[in-house]
Order: sequence, then C-alpha cells, then structure tokens
Amino acid sequence: MKRRIACASAMVTLLTSAAAFPCGMSFGNNVTIDPHQDIIVAWKDGIETYAFQPTFCGTATDFGLILPVPAQLSKSPDNTTTDPQAFAAAATLSEPYKHQVTEQSNVAGCATTGSGSENLAGGTDDSPAVVASGRVGFLDWVELKASTESSFTDWLTANGYAYPSAASSVFSYYVTKGWYFLAFRISQAAVSGNGTVCRALGPVVLSFPSSAPVVPSRMAAADSTSSYSRVTWRIFGITDGDVQLTFPATNSYDQVLWYSGAIKDADIASFGGLAQSGDRLTRLTYSFYKGSVTADVDLALAPAKDYRGTEDVVVHDDSACSIRPYSRSHSGLLSLAGLSMVALFAWRRCRS
Repeated sequence: MKRRIACASAMVTLLTSAAAFPCGMSFGNNVTIDPHQDIIVAWKDGIETYAFQPTFCGTATDFGLILPVPAQLSKSPDNTTTDPQAFAAAATLSEPYKHQVTEQSNVAGCATTGSGSENLAGGTDDSPAVVASGRVGFLDWVELKASTESSFTDWLTANGYAYPSAASSVFSYYVTKGWYFLAFRISQAAVSGNGTVCRALGPVVLSFPSSAPVVPSRMAAADSTSSYSRVTWRIFGITDGDVQLTFPATNSYDQVLWYSGAIKDADIASFGGLAQSGDRLTRLTYSFYKGSVTADVDLALAPAKDYRGTEDVVVHDDSACSIRPYSRSHSGLLSLAGLSMVALFAWRRCRS
C-alpha cells in the first residue's frame, strides 16, 4: 500500500489547523488542539487497554474532554505508569519505507498550495450515576453511566461542561448502547488561575472489558473546537504474537495498514507496560470527515503476517519558476520601450 504526501503543504496544513481529540469530544472557547493524534490499542483476553496523549493550548477553565467506553473501567486512568516514550517507540518501529517522488510545480502559478495529505443505572430521579472519579496528570475525571440522553446533558450543564446542541444525538447513540462516559477537565487545583495552558498530558491509559477491540470514533462528530473537517488518526495495535489488529471489510472510511511485526524483547521496556515478550505491533491509519461517522470503528483480529508499507514523499521542484521573474521583467522593458517610441513619434509630428 502506498500513500502520497506533499511535504511542505502538508506541514502548513497540520500546523495551522485543529483536529478532533482521539475519539473524544473536546470543548472550550479558543482552544487550540494539536492535530497530530495517536492512539495505542492493546487487546488481550477480552480486555482493551486504551492510551492517548492530548496536547493543547487554552484557558485552564475552558477545556474538557468526553470519552465514551463500552464497559465500566477495569483500570482507572490515575493508576497508569505508562512512559510517554511508548508512542515514540511505536512510531519508530513501524515507520513505513520512504519513496521520494519529484513533481514539477505549476509553472503558470509557481505557488501551488495544495491541501497536503490526500492524504449503574441512574437513580429514581433519572440522574447519571457517578461510578468512579479521580485525577490523572492535571485532569480531573469522572466515570458516568446515564440511562437517558437528557439526564446526561443535564449533568454536563450542571457541572459546567459546555457542548454543542448537535452533540445530543451522539450522546443518545452511546446511551442507547449502554456505554459509560468519561468526563475529563483541567483540575483547578493542579493548574491555578485562568491563564493560558500549553502542555501535553502524558499518556492517559485506561482499560475496560470488550468483546473486540474498538475505537469510539462516533464521538468525534460531536467535537466543537475544531474547524478542520478531515481527521486522521494513527492507531498502534498491540496483541498476542499470533494475531494482529485489522479493519473489518465493512468499514467504509479511509483505512490503511502500514506495518505488522513482532516486538523484539529489547524494545519491550519502551512500551511502559503496554507490551510483553512475544507481542505484535500493528500500525493503522484511519481517516474520515467530521459529520460522516455514524458508528464506531470495531477493529478485528487477523492471523499475524509481517508487513511494512511504502509511503510516497512528494517533493515539489520549483526550478521552472526561476525563469518567471526574468520573463516578466523582460516583457515589462519591451512594453516600456514601445511606449517611449510611440511618444517620441507623436512629439516629432507635433513639432513638424
């Protein structure tokens, strides 16, 4: 599988646009979210361990994140000791082969700016039940189980979680499925004052029972802080050595397998407890347009097969542009000379 990326324009796009948090709904006024989002999904014996590491800038009182999970947590976020280098290790080990492709720039314009990559039931008053709570890093979190969409949105409103009205249908989707909600927000005890916060939250890792590995991407449709409609996530899967994560054939969005291979014993420690000897690492990408997602990504398991994809790196050749300034200048001089000759001819006629 090959993928083409335009280096310069892709970097501009990534650095100037925002994207949804990995599978959650973020909220806040004037919040800038790092568009590069990675997820680690480790699945073994019916337990999914889900890790993500948000990075953002914004006012401390304005930021929060809501993440749905299919079952009550078996490992709380504040019990994790995962090393942030787990994501770096996963990315390095699974990096695709690179193939450089040179393309001539649009000579007519010589300034193309492409879009980049085309590349516990509620009580008698129907209120949500708070199942668990705690703090991870500088975020407070609460795990909730709601019996109705309206009771959940009432809780969000009462606790200062702003959300767009369009999110109600997404909340209803998860309530109907019987899922739980994790509500994260910046701890005012950990980050005092209302100043701007620009920092990364070291990996948030949580575990829950699941019949199959799942990425709750439907929730991204409720995101209210992003103006960038196309979202791409890198999903790093960790499984027993004889199987690998894959996409079911029924998924209709952009999905690519980039890598599958055994994790060497020397690299196990880099994953901070997420991987064990004999495990396999898989790298997938999943892209979609916000508003087009109607269901979560239910990942599947397939027999293990070593693979490393190739990524086309497009480099634009602007050498043809160098003749343009000379051509325009030369043409301008010719035009000026022509006008001068006409003026001189008219002046001489007047004199005669």
